[in-house]
Amino acid sequence: MTLQARRISKAYGVQRVLDKLDLSIEAGEVVCLLGPNGAGKTTLIRLLSGLQKADSGEVLWGTQDGNLSVLTLRRSIGLILHQPFLYEHLTGFENLRFYSRLYETGLSDADLRKMLGRVGLGSARPIPVRGYSRGMKQRLTIARALLCDPQILLFDEPYTGLDQQGCGMLNQLLLEEGARDKLVLLTTHELSSIRQVATRFDLLHRGKIAASIPNDGMSLDALQDQYNAVIAAGKSLQKEQA
Repeated sequence: MTLQARRISKAYGVQRVLDKLDLSIEAGEVVCLLGPNGAGKTTLIRLLSGLQKADSGEVLWGTQDGNLSVLTLRRSIGLILHQPFLYEHLTGFENLRFYSRLYETGLSDADLRKMLGRVGLGSARPIPVRGYSRGMKQRLTIARALLCDPQILLFDEPYTGLDQQGCGMLNQLLLEEGARDKLVLLTTHELSSIRQVATRFDLLHRGKIAASIPNDGMSLDALQDQYNAVIAAGKSLQKEQA
């Protein structure tokens, strides 16, 4: 599985969010997309998932057998957005069963309970999701995203609401999925968490990937310094061009 985004541009009115952006990700990579608020990280995730269309450019998802069709691609993506998209009146298990039938996964009830256990909800009381904490809802959202055993994981702020134990659970899942040659792209501000599992960090600034930093075991301070340097350089260039 490979991803190539070629010269992707997207604007909302007069505000250009993405500007001829190029991106390439291979199977087995866990790529963390970093950038300031408003940089276009969520927009890029939505474009790559097919929820939005770019104004120009192209996105190519490919395998050894050629590029994927739109239908196959949509069934191959595990997506997490800011909204959890859970049914509040159903229990966690009932939510998974509903989505499992909707996606026609063929998973048994035992499979679904095993998935709940994988995200740390195996012993949760069978109460409606409206009674869940924010962290429990996020765990369930992660489970839902993995229902189809997707080859592509696009996660927008997946650490939201998770405590330290929950972050550890998510990191373990990302390591396991990456080891199975899944393609992972995620956004987060939780650098201390993602630094443990990301293979590289792509910095989105002024509509482009301004830097791509391999994770060679760098410290959190070193990563933060490189991030700040890229942002500062971009602001300096913007002033010169003004």
